[in-house]
Amino acid sequence: PAAPPPPPPAASHASGGEGTRKRGSFPRPVHRIRSASIATAAAASLDGPDAVWRCVAAVLHVGNISFADADEQSRGRGEAAARVAPASRASLEAAAALLEVGPAELETALVKVSLHTASEVVEMASSCEQAAEARDALAQALYELLFMRLVDTTNLALASVVGDAVGGAAGGGAAPPSSFVGLLDIFGMETFERNGYEQLLINFANEKLQALFTKTVFAETMRAYSEEGIDAADISYTDNGALIQTLEAPNTGLLAILSEECVVPKGSDEGFTEKVMAQHGKGGIIVRMKGVGPKDGFGINHFAGLVNYGTRAWLDKNKDPLNGDLVVLMQFSDDDFVKTLFEEKQSTAMAGSVRRFKSAKFVGLIDGFRTSLNQLVKTLEGTKTHFIRCVKPNMDKKPDNFVFDVMQRQLYTSGVVQAVQATRKGFPDHLPFAELLSRFELVVPKSATNKKGADGVRALLSSAGVSDKEFRIGKTKVFLGVGVLDQLEQRRMEYIASKVLSMQMLVRAYNARKRLKLLRDEKARAAKAKAEAEAAARAAEEAARKEREAAEAAAA
Repeated sequence: PAAPPPPPPAASHASGGEGTRKRGSFPRPVHRIRSASIATAAAASLDGPDAVWRCVAAVLHVGNISFADADEQSRGRGEAAARVAPASRASLEAAAALLEVGPAELETALVKVSLHTASEVVEMASSCEQAAEARDALAQALYELLFMRLVDTTNLALASVVGDAVGGAAGGGAAPPSSFVGLLDIFGMETFERNGYEQLLINFANEKLQALFTKTVFAETMRAYSEEGIDAADISYTDNGALIQTLEAPNTGLLAILSEECVVPKGSDEGFTEKVMAQHGKGGIIVRMKGVGPKDGFGINHFAGLVNYGTRAWLDKNKDPLNGDLVVLMQFSDDDFVKTLFEEKQSTAMAGSVRRFKSAKFVGLIDGFRTSLNQLVKTLEGTKTHFIRCVKPNMDKKPDNFVFDVMQRQLYTSGVVQAVQATRKGFPDHLPFAELLSRFELVVPKSATNKKGADGVRALLSSAGVSDKEFRIGKTKVFLGVGVLDQLEQRRMEYIASKVLSMQMLVRAYNARKRLKLLRDEKARAAKAKAEAEAAARAAEEAARKEREAAEAAAA
């Protein structure tokens, strides 16, 4: 499953800035697409990787289109109040060529908006600011739809490889594969000096996923209790359900108020802020923002702490700025790939971005984001989840530099500490009967370990001084309270240490006797050698004496 797509590239992508793609940065991805079997299948479904690169290049060129005020003569004829600046006309023509639409038609769709009434179609000229918003909306739509198509196609390729049923991406309507391994990379809570609409989306996603984390960890513990028949009615935990309800409750939630304010006559950011504070200002979750006027923003007490939000331009950001003329133009592109991207509601994948619904009810971008996020959470709830928490050791990006306060804050704000506290409120250590008996039978008298199963466990723990309130006996496991397992392990180590001393004494005595024997044997060998040497010397002296005596006798 895929998370909601990342933010679209900003304007002026190809001319510099953080979004710049340097020449020569594409060959390695191209090589990987051609060399990996799954990615190759995906690329084949996408009409080849060239279709992807054309769309990426189109996004870059669209972002480089700039606008200037139209001349007096054009405005007098009722034409657009804005026009493509001469300096960026090359970008307009490049984008049109890549999207396979006419440059004149693309410019008209950017600088004019068609309003459909009951009897006629009225064209409204756009200002430079409005044309820039339409340009950014087109770049965002291209980027987002391409992102979702890549996810869908990757899932299709993976499903075809494993022979499974294909599932849609987050926002897709098809059922996910029955067997798959998904990796979801989540960015953390965002809190800057100035926070706005985008930070609310990111932090709302984190709140939903944090709720899933807490629920999963606690549910694992409760399921273990239930399977073993353990009463866990007195065990509870703290979650962020009240905050999520405050944000997404139908009709009264912050998100619903924002969508409503987008359609009411003369709706404004100030009116939205006032309605939010009137509805939720006394609940303790949404609070007044210090240092600004009461109509300019509010603070939200998130799971990770207080975040202040300025609400300027929230209504404009929540409205879909992609006008229908641009959608129709893309649908009549001569490029089949671009055309299929913009097909009218080809799947509910576009509901993640929310372009146009046949229903007359207004649906803002934040509503589409919430729909996509809820579908992602639903997919995650149907899987076996494992969590990996990454902790930044310091704020300076330096190796081998661990700052305790920085790491501690992250452990608290990510919910790790709260999750551990929730699991340790009951009986955090679960051991099968046989494991407990075999591991700790050494720490109690042998008479307490004659029994097996639950009776043997109860007898062992009682003999070890563990009270009945500190453990529960299940069907196949024993559940130990906080500190009980540590206590048993300490007694086991003390017992082993005492036996180790005896073992060391025996080994030392053995080694000493062995060394003594070696010394004695060496001494005996030395004495024997000495005696043999002395005997040989005496024999030699005696032989010499006899030779002398024989010589003397012969001489006489």
